Amino acid sequence: MSNGYITSEESLPNAEETETVLQVRDAETKEIFHSRARIARDPAQLEQPKPLSVVRGPHETTKEQWYIEFVDETTTTEERLEQLLEKQADRSNVINTRSGDLDVLLQYLVETGQYESTADATRELLFKQLADEYPSLLETYVDLKNRHESDPLRNVLEDE
Repeated sequence: MSNGYITSEESLPNAEETETVLQVRDAETKEIFHSRARIARDPAQLEQPKPLSVVRGPHETTKEQWYIEFVDETTTTEERLEQLLEKQADRSNVINTRSGDLDVLLQYLVETGQYESTADATRELLFKQLADEYPSLLETYVDLKNRHESDPLRNVLEDE
């Protein structure tokens, strides 16, 4: 990880030096992750301060220099996805929204011939929304999944 980080002003806690979970972007690698951290405007208020650019405004072009001190290990998006991907083999892959409204609307889409099944409609609509709203998350996941599935050593070890 680099020595510089970036976060949005909207992510900041109400009080400085408050320990919080903060979404941060590594300025060097552009990796986005969440971490428990303390922040302050004055580096002397933290034991191990690292530069933190706090951005704000409609295009996040206004920057203010703050400092961040990580309290625990950071978990990158890739690391968190890796953990979830490994746990997936042991979990059900059924997603249940328990929504009568969604059921009716999805069933309508099926009955009007727009989708083959409510499962197809749900997958396609959800993936499209994820691609529109979280493209970097999907890119990271696809790369991770391709590496995970194409690792013959991992496959052999998991089979035993």
